[in-house]
Amino acid sequence: MKLLSWALLALAPALIDATELGYSTTAPSTVNGSLSFGSHYAVLNLDLIDALVGSINTTTKGQAFINSTAKWINAVHKQSPPPISIFSRIYFSTSLMPEVSLSSPFYQAVAEVGNLTESDELSQLYPAFKPLSDYDVVLQKTRYYAGTDNTLVQILRNQKIDTVVLSGVRTSGVILATALQLFDLDFNVYVIANNTIETGTDATSINNVILQSILPKMPLNVITVEQAIDALSRSNATYY
Repeated sequence: MKLLSWALLALAPALIDATELGYSTTAPSTVNGSLSFGSHYAVLNLDLIDALVGSINTTTKGQAFINSTAKWINAVHKQSPPPISIFSRIYFSTSLMPEVSLSSPFYQAVAEVGNLTESDELSQLYPAFKPLSDYDVVLQKTRYYAGTDNTLVQILRNQKIDTVVLSGVRTSGVILATALQLFDLDFNVYVIANNTIETGTDATSINNVILQSILPKMPLNVITVEQAIDALSRSNATYY
């Protein structure tokens, strides 16, 4: 029975519901005027893997998300020195997924990506998003929150980071979970609205509620990709 479950999970990426996508073509912003991320900020690019991005790349909204996120990552990499960028990848130690109990509620969420391992093609970063060797960090992730059981917070603390800028898939998953957790840990959190996307039933309304109501109420900062790129010129990243 367990083998059957794992076999079905392996097929899950092809079954991701991309019939409705929630994406802010007119992105909301809670920040007015000029913006700076300061001198101790990090860029978090979350779950930009083939299993998720590859399921939306043939849609208009999906392509807009990809283009916007790639534009941001490229602008970050052009900084001298570039700020530290941390990419998260979803995968498990083996195809038997020892990090996830079959009886846990999270098991249902895992079905969206399948029993991916580190070497699986679908667990790799989507080709449009390439880390800089020797500068960027790629971390394994096995829960919604990007810092579960890895060195994310250790890196942020040791590098004296006080501000994080988030992009990723999905708004209601890794973005919401990571934004709230890092907010609780006293980081200044910015979410780039153009660089988040929601999939599945009621995706548009869910995306809008999170970006326009839930995050601002905390309060967390929601900004556009244009604001984020413009802020780079007023920010002064320190690296290592």
